[in-house]
Amino acid sequence: MNDARERVTGRQAVALLWEALQPWRRQVALALLLLVLSKLAAVGVPGLLKAIVDALTPGGTQSVLAVPMLLLVGYALLRFASVLFTEMRDLVFARVGKRVVAGFSECAFAHLLDMSPGFHAQRSTGALIREVERGVGGIGYLLGAGVFTVLPTLVEFAVVLVIVTTGYGLKFVAVIAATMLGYAAWTGWKTRERVESQRIMNEHDSNANGLLVDTLLNYEAVKAHGREAGERARYREVLAQWVDGSVGSQKTLSALHVGQGAIIGLGVGGVMLMAGYDTAAGRMSIGDLVMVNAYLIQVFLPLNTLGFVFRETRDALLNTETLFRLLRKAPDIREAPQAQPLRGGDTTIRFEHVDFGYEPQRRVLHDFSLDIPHGRTCAVVGSSGSGKSTLARILMRLYEPDAGRVSIGGQRVDELTLQSLREAIGVVPQDPMLFNDTIAYNIGYGRPGALREEIVAAARAAQADDFIRLLPDGYETRVGERGARLSGGEKQRIAIARAFLKNPPIMVLDEATSALDTKAERAIQGALERVARDRTSLIIAHRLSTIVNTDEIIVMDGGRIVERGRHDMLLAQGGLYFQLWELQRQQQQTETLERRLLQHPVNLAGLLVLSLDSLRAELEARRVEPYTSIDMEVANVVGDASRMARIVHLVCQLALRGAAGGRLEARLARVGNASQLTLGFHGRLAEERQAVPDTLELRTLVAEAGGQLAFTPDAASGAQQIQLAFALPAVVPQQPAWPETAPAPLEDDTEPLNTDPRPLAGLNVLCVDDDEDALASLGSLLEMDGARTERATSGRQALERLASRDVADWPDMLVCDIALGAEDGHAVVRSVRAMEARRDVPVGQRLPAVALTGMAQPEDRLRALAAGFQRHLAKPVRPEELVRTLRQLARVHA
Repeated sequence: MNDARERVTGRQAVALLWEALQPWRRQVALALLLLVLSKLAAVGVPGLLKAIVDALTPGGTQSVLAVPMLLLVGYALLRFASVLFTEMRDLVFARVGKRVVAGFSECAFAHLLDMSPGFHAQRSTGALIREVERGVGGIGYLLGAGVFTVLPTLVEFAVVLVIVTTGYGLKFVAVIAATMLGYAAWTGWKTRERVESQRIMNEHDSNANGLLVDTLLNYEAVKAHGREAGERARYREVLAQWVDGSVGSQKTLSALHVGQGAIIGLGVGGVMLMAGYDTAAGRMSIGDLVMVNAYLIQVFLPLNTLGFVFRETRDALLNTETLFRLLRKAPDIREAPQAQPLRGGDTTIRFEHVDFGYEPQRRVLHDFSLDIPHGRTCAVVGSSGSGKSTLARILMRLYEPDAGRVSIGGQRVDELTLQSLREAIGVVPQDPMLFNDTIAYNIGYGRPGALREEIVAAARAAQADDFIRLLPDGYETRVGERGARLSGGEKQRIAIARAFLKNPPIMVLDEATSALDTKAERAIQGALERVARDRTSLIIAHRLSTIVNTDEIIVMDGGRIVERGRHDMLLAQGGLYFQLWELQRQQQQTETLERRLLQHPVNLAGLLVLSLDSLRAELEARRVEPYTSIDMEVANVVGDASRMARIVHLVCQLALRGAAGGRLEARLARVGNASQLTLGFHGRLAEERQAVPDTLELRTLVAEAGGQLAFTPDAASGAQQIQLAFALPAVVPQQPAWPETAPAPLEDDTEPLNTDPRPLAGLNVLCVDDDEDALASLGSLLEMDGARTERATSGRQALERLASRDVADWPDMLVCDIALGAEDGHAVVRSVRAMEARRDVPVGQRLPAVALTGMAQPEDRLRALAAGFQRHLAKPVRPEELVRTLRQLARVHA
């Protein structure tokens, strides 16, 4: 950006003010009339004072008592009239002044929104805000000072000079005029001398404000690196520069004031000396002397005000320099004069020979061409800096290409209205952009005026409704600066809900899951796929596993397309995509291994007892009695022990919050496929309960642990309930953190005792479970017992494997979970049986299937058998029972 300052002339400032005042001409004219009346009343006061003094001087008229009474009443009325007209003027002009200042503020705000991202990328947000604030404040001061200080003072000078000239001769006028000229010359000289120091001080002020805002926006980075003292030192250094500039400016200001006082003192002394001589010589009465003194005070005292106004006006002009320059700067992205709205229907996206660079010396795209047919999904992958995200920015006309063209449905985007273009595109960005407002506002931002029911429906579609209901005020919870009160996954779900609500024909997913871990990614991947379904979609992907089913994949490198095709074809080529896939596969394996190393048998009952014991003092202080009901059969889960302990402790604290006498019930039981810990308080809730705590840490930990959390407060009835659920492991942990109960006898004793250390040797088992950790645990157990395993994280994946192979190459056994996210294990097995029927597979060669699930009711067993399963085992199953079941089925199958 060019640092050269464009000076704002007085004529330009007056023109801007006059233009701003045009809609308020009548109010301005009335205010000026009241101003003139106020000054005329003020000028008449010394005249009445002279008459009163002359009337009371010995040798006056005979009606001494009557005339002074009338004059005194008139004197009082004139003084009151001066104040009355001044206040009426302020009252009339108040709305005008505030509206004009507000208009400039709105204009600056709108202009900043019109500027391109390139402009904002080069500017410090804090400095820019401060410059706009000073500019708008300067305009407000110029408006008030120009209309109501300079003009009335000049009117008063003129009237007083006329009165003094007509009543007392030119010698008085000459001294007054000489004083005024000397005052003006001195003030102008010293003020111009102060301009540069004031400009430098403004720069230091902007720098300090920019540093302050930038540091607060990056508060977490400061805390993470322990840089509080360093940032304070930086801020102190900038403030020191501002202090030095301010002191220099104050020195010039003090010299100005001393000189002004000396000039006024000489002028007043000279005029009063001449008036004294004339009074002593009888050419002037005592009343004349009093009136001249009053006029001198009335004229010279405003000179101090006028000097202050002149100096502040110069400062205001300096403050408006940046604002005026900003308002003159044309936006980089403009609508064409004949811009047309985007037509509905065809939304084919076409990039044709596009070249682009954020800077001339750094090219990002080189002769880039791409077609995305209407209703199809195209994914763009590549290394960082290859130009992926740039495509989305150019498509939305946030930047203009240096060469080439971009079109939607045959219409060039630079010939479309910006409003229609951006309304047609929904974006789920890598870093969700949230306002410091309510969740409902942030979701509804996609479609202003949306009903609450529509906002809730969009949140449910994005799988955000569950965590929103855990927040203190639900949909009315404020998310904090840039969504600071939400986790990364929660912010992402809000952005997805916003896209659902907007329901645009074109969708851009810009690395929407790159900031999330694998579990969080899997949780929202289904929502992302639903957003892109039946729309023309551009997916900018970081994790390749999220785009394997897209219609076309574009591989970019160095701003060019190096490969394109579907997932399987690109892998077969063994090119850059294959390399990226292998790198991410290895990285995912490493992450999976690290996560598994942290997974240990954890006993929820033990953690609950330890937490309640640590809170014993608080329980006694709050007069709360704990009651527990624990099903030890479902107490053991798998997870990070330290994280699980923290979760249980936070849940206990949340359940006790606001409790003031009552009963705390802790219940651990099986609910479906999960071990659910329920803490319910029944009693009296104190006022503390009204301020629900921020549960960000608890929600984040539960999400990372793969659990589910529900919170139901009811202050009216004095009850609140927290439910915490974790999936049961496929098999009983070998080393639980809580003493084992005696094992139950096996249901079937027909299987002879097995002493083989590898009882499943030679058996190939296909394991299907959408819980990656449960799948890994099951596979590891079977492999330790000699089996070979194939693992699938979805029913579709398992069916695709079977469909691509001959029946002779199928695995020997299928172990499948029933609850597979959005899928159903019953449907998977029915599909297997249908596939076998189409291939005329004999009954003796059909694939044996075991349902391994948390659904343990008798009707669940019957339903599994009806779907085509041979056995039904409830989680967590003991390893010996699982091995025994597989051996039995394998023996029958053989």
